[in-house]
Amino acid sequence: MLNEIKSSSVFQGGQRQTKPMRRFLRKFSNDWSMDFSAMLAYNLLITLLPIAVALFGILGLVLKNYPATQKEINELFIFFDVVDLAFNQLSKDAGLILVIGIFFALFGASRLFIAIDKCMTIVYRLPQRTFLRQNMLAFGMLFFFIIIIPIIIAASSAPSALLSIIPGGGGRFGTFLAGIVFSLIVAFIFFESIYWFVPNKKMSFKVTWCGSLVAACTLEIFIILFPLYVRRFMGNYAGQIGFAVILLLFFFYFATILILGAQINAFFFEHYKPLVDGLGTYLSYMHDEHGVGDQRRPLCENETDIQPTTATERAMTSQSSPRHIWFNKLCPSKTTSSTEQDREGQHMI
Repeated sequence: MLNEIKSSSVFQGGQRQTKPMRRFLRKFSNDWSMDFSAMLAYNLLITLLPIAVALFGILGLVLKNYPATQKEINELFIFFDVVDLAFNQLSKDAGLILVIGIFFALFGASRLFIAIDKCMTIVYRLPQRTFLRQNMLAFGMLFFFIIIIPIIIAASSAPSALLSIIPGGGGRFGTFLAGIVFSLIVAFIFFESIYWFVPNKKMSFKVTWCGSLVAACTLEIFIILFPLYVRRFMGNYAGQIGFAVILLLFFFYFATILILGAQINAFFFEHYKPLVDGLGTYLSYMHDEHGVGDQRRPLCENETDIQPTTATERAMTSQSSPRHIWFNKLCPSKTTSSTEQDREGQHMI
């Protein structure tokens, strides 16, 4: 019965139609996308503190002669003791201490974009940047992130706040729609900037626009529906612990949307194929293939390559697969090069 269903034209046609989506889901799964989303969510959570310290430390320095404005900002963030400390205490410190504190806060916050860069190396099968280039990118993206994220949140929240002020159903609907459109545009710019600049390769708009659009639309829907989800399913969480749980869940979904857009661009527009298995299993296969039986040996060595000593190992080496040959060309070692030169000399003799 099952074989008859599989051999039917309807089933085979359905398989052909769904093959791209099944391959995409396999790439999404084998690249450990959900695991990296959890990693990014944690990085987003711990990034909030250094960003808050940096921002409110600067505000405390700038607004120290305006106590009324300081009081209003303190009331907005009354539940965040660390923010209050940064806002009040850092402004009283010496200028050098403040600058050092802000620098280390920005350095800690920029680790978020280091983590995003590492995720993109998996999605796009790319080598990592050097330490200097990686940190230059991270600081640049951090300043952009600090500017654009409040705009996204404000644009999403403004329509709800203005509905009670603007009279008339038409005006309220227009305000709500305009806020959503503006927030969607800003979110698209945000995701487009990440997908364009973060991967360690030359990108173009034609291979990044779709993932940015999907991510922006999904994020906008998520921002609208997430408060309803919290009230309906997370009403039992209370206090600062409940706030941390809700915030971490929000960041997890946000990170999932971010990686989903990158995977869409990589698979459908740049035609990156899924790994044959999960990332960990694939690395295990690669190590078994190129590690020559020694689990502690790196996949590619320059100084300590060991020549096969037994007859079995020599036979395995002589019967190298094309992948072995390709890998040796990619990561040539001194021993391999000298062996090839000896072979060429014997051939000439």
